[in-house]
Amino acid sequence: MRARNVIPTFDEIYELLPDEIKSYLDRCADTPQSPDWHPEGCVLTHIKIVYNRARQTGDINQAIAAIFHDLGKADTTSKNKRGTWSAHGHEHFSARLVEKYKKWIGEMGAQWFQVYNIVKEHMRIKQMDKMRPAKQEQLRQNQWFDKLNKFTQFDDMRTLTDDEKNI
Repeated sequence: MRARNVIPTFDEIYELLPDEIKSYLDRCADTPQSPDWHPEGCVLTHIKIVYNRARQTGDINQAIAAIFHDLGKADTTSKNKRGTWSAHGHEHFSARLVEKYKKWIGEMGAQWFQVYNIVKEHMRIKQMDKMRPAKQEQLRQNQWFDKLNKFTQFDDMRTLTDDEKNI
């Protein structure tokens, strides 16, 4: 695990990102979210908050997962029947980007497959209490379950601080 001060700030990592990922992040600035779950606003603001939280752990895998976890929202966000924003399936689009950029992820010192699992499963774990016991156990058996569980805390916008609201 890398020391916290070794993991780049959001602005620093943005400069190191592949152009396609930068483009996704730029598009996320114009991608709305449901204010019920995301009072912080657009997807880019959300990603920055999650990245900054993950960065504090000193775990490069968590930080890189934070960058990628909601990029798919740029392609999947639309208004649902209730008239609010939804991005159904965005985690699968995001996970494909992780797989596509696994070499870059490795160059950053992260384990691409761990990042992939966190990104791919970050929505599923939120539904764990609604799963059948066998599905719950299957998710608990994921070798990165503890890291996924930790990531869920970074992704929870019910815990926004005043400083985070002003990112």
